[in-house]
Amino acid sequence: MKVPPLTPRARKIVRIAGFAGFYVMALITFAYLTFPYERLRDRVVQEFNARQTGPDALRLELDSMSSYWLGGVEAEGIRLISPPKPDATGTAAKPSVLTIESAHARVGLFSLLFGGLDLSFGADAFGGEISGSTSGDATKRKIELELDDLDLAQAPLLATLVGLPLSGKLSGTLDLVLPESKLGKADGTVELEIEELAIGDGKAKIRDTIALPRVEAGTLVLKGDASQGQLKVTEFSAKGPDLEIVSDGSIRLRDPVQTSFLSLALRFRFTDRYANKNETTRALFGAKGSSMPGLFDLDPKNKRAKREDGFYAWRITGVLSNPSFTPGGPPSPAGR
Repeated sequence: MKVPPLTPRARKIVRIAGFAGFYVMALITFAYLTFPYERLRDRVVQEFNARQTGPDALRLELDSMSSYWLGGVEAEGIRLISPPKPDATGTAAKPSVLTIESAHARVGLFSLLFGGLDLSFGADAFGGEISGSTSGDATKRKIELELDDLDLAQAPLLATLVGLPLSGKLSGTLDLVLPESKLGKADGTVELEIEELAIGDGKAKIRDTIALPRVEAGTLVLKGDASQGQLKVTEFSAKGPDLEIVSDGSIRLRDPVQTSFLSLALRFRFTDRYANKNETTRALFGAKGSSMPGLFDLDPKNKRAKREDGFYAWRITGVLSNPSFTPGGPPSPAGR
């Protein structure tokens, strides 16, 4: 079938559309190639650091920023630096540095046309990978996050929070729906797992008094279901050769996340293997068969927390950024 030739009017429309398309593509290409990423880097660093206040303020450093596909940006050499804290002698320690090799984020351009915001992101960090996405609008936002083999030993800020060095491989997923984009109304699930979790290194001291040998806790599993901003912990447990941990309770999610309220019960006990590991642990927990209590049980709070089954029971309450630990009440031989 022979296609009829275009009319002069049709040719004119095609020519104008071609010029317009070429102009738009040239504009996008020019903006893509000449976007001032270094100025954007400086702006991000300045605004982040300006918002940090108080004695524990973090400092952000970025080596470079560049384009990532169409509509995306990539940053390399990301460092979050915490201020050094003095030890018991008043000597300031070295600052903790959390390093992320590279991270990227990309906006879904078509979602912007319909009033939404779809964003995919990822990072190479702590020897593993982080990936995820968020989509939706002001009425509802969905967040998906996946963690794959993150090395806790490469995240010194976590060790600072716990007070002892940590090691292990963190993996898991987070899947939440936020009505009105509010964490306090979130529905969804959280599943995390830390393989080969270990606490301490035999050198770092608890409360700057005693250095515990490395504690091997096995695999720590954390699972939770969120409904209308209430995150119920359905599983929190680890049973390793040196330490056993069990916890349950809930977290009332709030905006911002550090103001979320904790209501958890935590029980842990050291195994006989660990308690008799060396002279230090025997002095701390008491030698097997000895009637003399260990130094650990001479602490009044630890003594009140200890149950007949050997577990130490604690209640964890308060906001996430500043939780309170209190002994969990009288012994409960009937079970955990």
